[in-house]
Amino acid sequence: MTATPTDSLVPLRADGDLPPVYCVHPVSGSPYCYADLARRIDPGSPVFGFEAPGFDGIDEPAQSIRELAEVHTATLRAARPHGPYQLLGWSLGGVVAFEMARLLAAEGEEVPLLVVIDAALPGTQPFPPGPALVRYFLHDFLGLVSGGAPELDKALAALDPEAGPQERLEAIADSGTVPEEFDAEFLLERFTLFRAHAHAMVDHVIDGAHDGPTTLVKAELSEPHLLLWEPYATRLDQHTVPGDHHSIWREPGLVAIADIVNQALRRGASV
Repeated sequence: MTATPTDSLVPLRADGDLPPVYCVHPVSGSPYCYADLARRIDPGSPVFGFEAPGFDGIDEPAQSIRELAEVHTATLRAARPHGPYQLLGWSLGGVVAFEMARLLAAEGEEVPLLVVIDAALPGTQPFPPGPALVRYFLHDFLGLVSGGAPELDKALAALDPEAGPQERLEAIADSGTVPEEFDAEFLLERFTLFRAHAHAMVDHVIDGAHDGPTTLVKAELSEPHLLLWEPYATRLDQHTVPGDHHSIWREPGLVAIADIVNQALRRGASV
């Protein structure tokens, strides 16, 4: 059976009569990181999330941010042919949502809400070497806050520096430092998608600005120089919430993000 374009659009909260909020997956490819936020967004606005191509373990991952933006924009317009469109994205998802907003605006569609959450600008960080990329993947996959996995980091440090990703992930799957349901095959499948998205971020160049209203949410512990979005968003509203890149999705950061999103939704509705 051939998948339809809307198969990658996941309902996080389907009820509501107002224009939906569409959340773009981060580097993991999964939109379920937004589930707690969806429950806190004002009733009336349905919330949907995009799954990345390849998240199903069958399709090939997208090879660029542009491809992700184009695929998700086509999916969005198949589900909702015309705006207004309300977009939100964390990390890589913020960059993809930004490029989706530009595509939609170029097509004459209204984008009254664009929320970019702690998304480092492309080109501000080099592509990590192999061992570091595996560590970043595992920390991101497990949703770990800074310093939150000393046993995992100890197990990674004990591996041969020349070991490749498959060997590293097989060793970690057997080490007891990750939940036993995450076997080596599953970890490698998720890592392949993560690596493709990491390459896409490093290679992407933002070649223009978005002129619609943009809300930037920064984690208090993130490096400020990674989040200098001012040249690319002409109507930028900036906020800082407590926590690091991952812990902002727990209280009190999560509550602060929900308040910011709800205020932006109300502003958009009043225009």
